[in-house]
Amino acid sequence: MKFSVIIPTYNDWQRLQQCVMALEGQTLSRDQYEVIVVDNSEHGVIPEEVHLPCRVQLIHEPKPGSYAARNKGAAVATGDIVAFTDSDCIPDKNWLNNAQKYLNEANDLVGGKVEIFQPEGGSKYGYMYERVTAFPQQKNVPLGKGVTANLFVKKDVFEKVGGFNMAIKSGGDWEFTLRCTKAGYQMIYADDVQVKHPARNLQTIFKKHYRLTCGGALKVKREYGYSELRMLGSHIKGGLTGRKKRSTVVLSMKERVIVYSIDLMKFMYRAIIYVGVILRLINPDKVRE
Repeated sequence: MKFSVIIPTYNDWQRLQQCVMALEGQTLSRDQYEVIVVDNSEHGVIPEEVHLPCRVQLIHEPKPGSYAARNKGAAVATGDIVAFTDSDCIPDKNWLNNAQKYLNEANDLVGGKVEIFQPEGGSKYGYMYERVTAFPQQKNVPLGKGVTANLFVKKDVFEKVGGFNMAIKSGGDWEFTLRCTKAGYQMIYADDVQVKHPARNLQTIFKKHYRLTCGGALKVKREYGYSELRMLGSHIKGGLTGRKKRSTVVLSMKERVIVYSIDLMKFMYRAIIYVGVILRLINPDKVRE
């Protein structure tokens, strides 16, 4: 069994080097995996201070979007398993070694644990929020929804389902894994297949939800023909009546207030984005993943 690790990056060279060094230290034999970095910048120019190991294959995909970059990486992959992670992730040293035991005749996809950590100088409020809300793979993978921060797919399955939908702005990983499971392929969650992901600061969290809201609006309008006004109504109704299930993280009262306060701000922010789309002040087609 050979792995092809695919890492898209968009001008994130410093954190990419940390990711690559973690892959260099894998306990799996080096001849059992390759590392493919896909530069998704416009011109494909690498800063002089960036040095990647000679065994890392660097390719360029100028078409904007991480899903286009991942498809490009998979197209040149020589392994029979494609392993996706992101440039800001730090794979555990046993990441690949542990993954191989789950990829057998019964399992076609594996979604591993994404552990949130607070980076040096990072936002404590962002960490507090994301350790509760971000990447709950243990809940989502059994529902057919895995994230590309930590996802393994058999190469032939990836090709049969057609790879990632490059027209999707955000949420293309869930769309892809749901397409796989609906086609009858088996995906499981593996707690010991781990990567670490830095907690985002609040500004980055809200930027992410800007992309998610715009991308979701485009997807729903194209697939179901719903108007933006109807989507805004659904968002408000869901926010007022929905009850979110949290992770098993134990929170103090202060932490609980902070998490739910950020949730409320996020709800209002996404409503404002829908209004901007309705008034044509925001063009979702211009949003980059």
